[in-house]
Amino acid sequence: MEKNWTDTPLYVISDWLMRLAYINLLWILFTFLGGIVLGFMPATVAMFTIIRKLIVKDDQVPIFKTFTRVFKSEFLKSNILGVILGGTGYILYIDFLYLGSIEGYLHSFLSVALVLIAVCYVATVFIILPIYVQYDLKFSHYFKHAFYIALINPHIIIFMAVGVSAIYYVFNFLPGLTMFYFGSGFATLSLWCSLLAINRIERKKESLETA
Repeated sequence: MEKNWTDTPLYVISDWLMRLAYINLLWILFTFLGGIVLGFMPATVAMFTIIRKLIVKDDQVPIFKTFTRVFKSEFLKSNILGVILGGTGYILYIDFLYLGSIEGYLHSFLSVALVLIAVCYVATVFIILPIYVQYDLKFSHYFKHAFYIALINPHIIIFMAVGVSAIYYVFNFLPGLTMFYFGSGFATLSLWCSLLAINRIERKKESLETA
């Protein structure tokens, strides 16, 4: 039987690259339409929502229509999430600056404590948006689920961190790609790794329930 040319690796890769470029341009456009500060989080949530659908093989999703709908519906809630994440990150930044003025054993103790908190924070940030677009939870539960998944899947968090670093260096080497793949590239990596972790947990849960 003759193979459909749309199933060839070259077509699949080209299709993905075109879609990711389009999604990234929408992400930039809607971020600016929201005044950058207020537009960033809802545009990012919309981007994650669409890329998740593509990863789980929902290929017929109307990208622009879905992006617009999610941007509007998640505008307030996603900005609250952004304020919490951004505020927490800023507090950690101030704490690290303050740490430089402390000496002795207290400095060593606080350094270890802050590094551990910062690692937990970064791991949660990596996971929370995939959780946000995957589940419909109470607001506080997004943070709990993200932290829990990051805690029991440290290898995936490490892989994600390595992937983020690799993408960053690629964009430094080829800055022209930034406009087309900066946001969508990071989102795809984050979602792919997070879905691996989520599926792993759900399989364990199912095996325990059927045992």
